[in-house]
Amino acid sequence: MRLLILMPIIFTSACSYIDELDNESLSFEFSKELISSHIEAKHQISNHLNSKTGNTIFLESWVSMIKTTKRLNKKLLVEITEHQPIASLEEGKFLTQEGKIILPGAKSKELELIKVIGSDSEAPMLIENAFLLQNILNIIGNSIVSIEQKSSDFLEAIDNEGKTYSFTEGDFRVQLERLEEFILFELNSGNEDHIRYIDLRYKNAIAVSHLNMEKTI
Repeated sequence: MRLLILMPIIFTSACSYIDELDNESLSFEFSKELISSHIEAKHQISNHLNSKTGNTIFLESWVSMIKTTKRLNKKLLVEITEHQPIASLEEGKFLTQEGKIILPGAKSKELELIKVIGSDSEAPMLIENAFLLQNILNIIGNSIVSIEQKSSDFLEAIDNEGKTYSFTEGDFRVQLERLEEFILFELNSGNEDHIRYIDLRYKNAIAVSHLNMEKTI
């Protein structure tokens, strides 16, 4: 699955016809439950519309898009769209569906996202690989919890059962095919539930750790 990089169109009315905006002159419309709280979102939007400091709000909050419309009652209708995160990164950052890395601060609800451990520049590749691996793990009903760039050519992923999967980045897709074959074989043999570690970095073998034992096949 490849990330589709889309640049959102930002509608930010200059609001030059109002000297100072506050919540009394703004009418907010929320299309769905927000990740950020309504109170915090209103505060951030009000500050943004009153400032001349640019568009930092779109990288430092959950707000992805603002559309403003002047109403007949002289209030300004503010429609808010939030970023859609697809992965959590280190240091409180998130990778969005549009391929942006944001540092939004507090959130009002817990998000079930894959944890990506690596540099910001590596994050899009890591989450793409996590999605590809997830397609394979759907066979056994498991979910990826985290994926990490351990070194320049070493990836490691962990699923919801604590199983660890090791890959080389250069041969990742080939190793995924081998993993799929291995999982199907183990399912038929009834041993899949006892596996705790699968290392696919070998050219002609797979190292597997079962409960209380380890073997190479």
